[in-house]
Amino acid sequence: MITKSDIQDASTVASGAASQAVDSVASSHADAFIWTAHPARERVNHALLAAIAMFAMAGAVYVSFQSVAWAVASLVVLVFALNRFYFPSSFTIDRNGVTAKYPLRRKHISWNRLRRFVHDDHGAYLSTRAAASRLDAYRGIHLLFGTQRDQVLKHIRSKMRSGSDHE
Repeated sequence: MITKSDIQDASTVASGAASQAVDSVASSHADAFIWTAHPARERVNHALLAAIAMFAMAGAVYVSFQSVAWAVASLVVLVFALNRFYFPSSFTIDRNGVTAKYPLRRKHISWNRLRRFVHDDHGAYLSTRAAASRLDAYRGIHLLFGTQRDQVLKHIRSKMRSGSDHE
């Protein structure tokens, strides 16, 4: 027969195990810099302009095809095309490399593979190729700064090998 003390002991063991799991996750991310970027929220005017343009395109599709389904489909395609702008993306810089978690995919590149770093006001591009190429879209990782521009630049520069930082 299960007693009340057995249930309390099991509860204590379970909460202790959960606490240890949380502690190990936190310690593995202790040296990581993690941030989230949501461009539509950070640049509301641009988001509104893009939304107006998307609805105008959907309206043009409706007028052209006389079909609500095609108009809605065109909106869905445009939202998917602008997913990094309209939905939040999260990024992690740690001792292993850089990880980007976009709404539709995840990408990781280790520090020893990175050869080039360029940036502007809104984001950075880290590439595995030393020189610009048509393959850049498939070989690198694009980071959005969000509201953390200075911190991201500081962390990337500190992790990249000396002499490989190009602006």
